[in-house]
Amino acid sequence: MHILLKIKGQILGNENQAALNKIKCLWAGYVLPQWKFLAISIIFMGVYSFSNVWSVSLLKPVFDKVFIEKNINILAIVAIKVVIAFGIKGFSQYVQSVTMTKLGANFTKKLQGDLYDKLVAQDLDFFRKNNSGNLLVYFTGDLNTIRDVVINSVTTLVRDASSVVFLIVLMFWHNFNMAIIMFILFPIGFYPVVYFGKKIKKIFHKQQSSFGNLQAILAQSFQGIKIVKSYNIEAVESKKIRDNADAIADIEVKMAKNNNILSPLMEFLGGVAAAGTLAYGGYRITQGTLTTGDFVVFLTAIVAAYQPMKSLANLNSRVQMGAAATERVFSIMDQAPKLIDKLNGKILEVKKGIIKIENVKFCYVPNIQILHGVNLEVKEGEKIAIVGSAGSGKSTLINLILRFYDVGEGSIKIDGQDIRDVTIKSLRDKIAFVSQDVVLFDDTIKKNILMGKIYATDEEVISAAKNASAHDFIINQNQGYDTVVGERGDNLSGGQKQMISIARAMLKDAPILLLDEATSSLDSNSEKMVQEGLERLTRGKTSIVIAHRLSTIINADRIYVFESGNIVEVGTHKKLLLLGGYYANLYKLQFAKE
Repeated sequence: MHILLKIKGQILGNENQAALNKIKCLWAGYVLPQWKFLAISIIFMGVYSFSNVWSVSLLKPVFDKVFIEKNINILAIVAIKVVIAFGIKGFSQYVQSVTMTKLGANFTKKLQGDLYDKLVAQDLDFFRKNNSGNLLVYFTGDLNTIRDVVINSVTTLVRDASSVVFLIVLMFWHNFNMAIIMFILFPIGFYPVVYFGKKIKKIFHKQQSSFGNLQAILAQSFQGIKIVKSYNIEAVESKKIRDNADAIADIEVKMAKNNNILSPLMEFLGGVAAAGTLAYGGYRITQGTLTTGDFVVFLTAIVAAYQPMKSLANLNSRVQMGAAATERVFSIMDQAPKLIDKLNGKILEVKKGIIKIENVKFCYVPNIQILHGVNLEVKEGEKIAIVGSAGSGKSTLINLILRFYDVGEGSIKIDGQDIRDVTIKSLRDKIAFVSQDVVLFDDTIKKNILMGKIYATDEEVISAAKNASAHDFIINQNQGYDTVVGERGDNLSGGQKQMISIARAMLKDAPILLLDEATSSLDSNSEKMVQEGLERLTRGKTSIVIAHRLSTIINADRIYVFESGNIVEVGTHKKLLLLGGYYANLYKLQFAKE
């Protein structure tokens, strides 16, 4: 295997040492552990190459003994040998192909799993900076390219290279002088192989990025199809798709030009070799210094070597694409998440559920402050509410408590434990989160609820659904709890989706509850049912509620009013109304609208 990597290194060049190192990591981590499949495949590749050369060498006795000397006695023996040679060739090709396919399948599934683990471990900030289309291309285009390169490079470097070597030995065996002439042609074709391979790698990078952009635009368009249609912007979205498709088409043409330039070059060199062989061999036959059998074997060896040599010539372009894809994939896999557990991080222990936020400052982008020294406390079993205008920092505070981001300054403590000192898993295990932007997966209602507690019993799921006021509508579905909700829960109404998310939180039964405007987008009937579920959900838990509709938080123990990242008012509903400030004005405005 080290020989293969050295050959790849020579093809890639010194300037691509980083890419070579990634390929070495790929081999060490994903290919070499399957050494049994690799060894079997390599052995049968060698058998294939040998049997291929053997079948070519059998032409000599056919022409010299049968056709020229009219010796019929050896015809049956030669025929049997030909059948055996082709039988071995076919069987070895089958075994080699199946074992390499197994290797490729195992390789791909492990790499896909590891890539997903790396991606899902990343922080929210990572997903904010990387669009989903590009991330999908890593799993489809890049991994398929890498798999193709791994399988084809092994096949080419072992089977095709050994075929060429065996055929060259055969040429030298039958005519040394003619074989020397053939070797003069090899260096001529090497330079363009390297030159165009470097160009292909650069183009491939652009191609994969363009595919990612196209997938991102498509995903956004399909997910926002209601907006696209309601605002009659189909033509605008269509132009985005067409412009991106035009760019991809241009890149594909460039790729084809560079990728296929070697084919006519090899055709030309093959023609020169065949013509030279015919001319020189014909002359030697007329002079009586070369037998017809030797000539036919030599000429057939050249023809037989043409296809594997063409594969070897095209190997560099495939390796360059594989190197580019490997660089892209490992650029993600090598990224460590910014938010990680401290060394010897403790397990969060929640006995009372007291949350204390002290002088917290935070910004998503440097020098653009979102929170300006926020201080608040939620006592055991309290339900506090946060209100304020859009962009005032309400949801940001929830993100910090869940440790989707780390505070810039200050601290967040639960029962006196700084959340940066405990493991992220134990922190999130103790918190149930219900958002206004309900996320349901294209699966059954039951499995969406089970995300709150994977191994819950059916009785626990039904109990959670009843407490969330969801059971009645669920059993009226065609398949009951086994009804598929559709992509993003599109087969359900907004209220039904929200009730399922509450049931999920009910099933989790965490001591701390965070609600981010869970009823803001619902109609009055749905809101009433959801609110009943939320009342049951918050009972006995430490709860922080971000509220858009102030009528839902009248009974909160305390209300914090946010404005521009600061807490400007604190108190109960009655106290804040008497204060006659920001909250009172906001309440009057909402009451007037209602």
